[in-house]
Amino acid sequence: MQAPSLPVVLVHGWAFDPSFWDTIRAALGPIQSRCLDFGFFGPRPAMDLPQVPYVAVGHSLGALWLLRHHGPLCRGLVLINGFSRFGSATDFTHGIPRRVIERMRAGLLREPEGLLHSFRLRAGIDTPLPPHIERDRLEQGLQALMDMDCRNDLKQATCPVQAIAGTEDAIAPPTLTRACFTPGSGVDTPQWLDGGHLLPLTHATTCARAITGMTRRITA
Repeated sequence: MQAPSLPVVLVHGWAFDPSFWDTIRAALGPIQSRCLDFGFFGPRPAMDLPQVPYVAVGHSLGALWLLRHHGPLCRGLVLINGFSRFGSATDFTHGIPRRVIERMRAGLLREPEGLLHSFRLRAGIDTPLPPHIERDRLEQGLQALMDMDCRNDLKQATCPVQAIAGTEDAIAPPTLTRACFTPGSGVDTPQWLDGGHLLPLTHATTCARAITGMTRRITA
């Protein structure tokens, strides 16, 4: 008899909220899942990880955050449209230039609705923004995208790590992805899908299959 699957924790990316995972959660079927929340559009963040063994799934900024914070109870990581570093650095020239993220920050402070709509449109979605915008938390998220470096966290991860990337990703382009996931990085070969930055929405079945596979091959 097969052991029950481990619960799944889902962490959304910048400019999104937990509803981003609705399609994936439906595709996961009976597997127990819960969403963390950066609080970009809500009254408060909810970022407490489980106190039992689990599999973690992060999208974009959520993947970066999980690399840093997943902890010893995490039994597997699935990084979708993710990266171990986003902003460029002297030893990471394939990252997004600092001036680009600074320009986003200026737009966020000046006109948050316009900047967020523009970003989400570039990512590949044109749905209305949630009505409540927490600009300070979004600014903190941009700061993390600019400065957070989880390359060593990835190398030192003690659980299996799988990366799923889009060949047409306009936010985290393939050159950035390949620079993060090289031999010796902790993820040698991402799973490439013909898609953009929102693979959990556009390729939900494939992503859910990868998540399910991770939960079934890992035991508590």
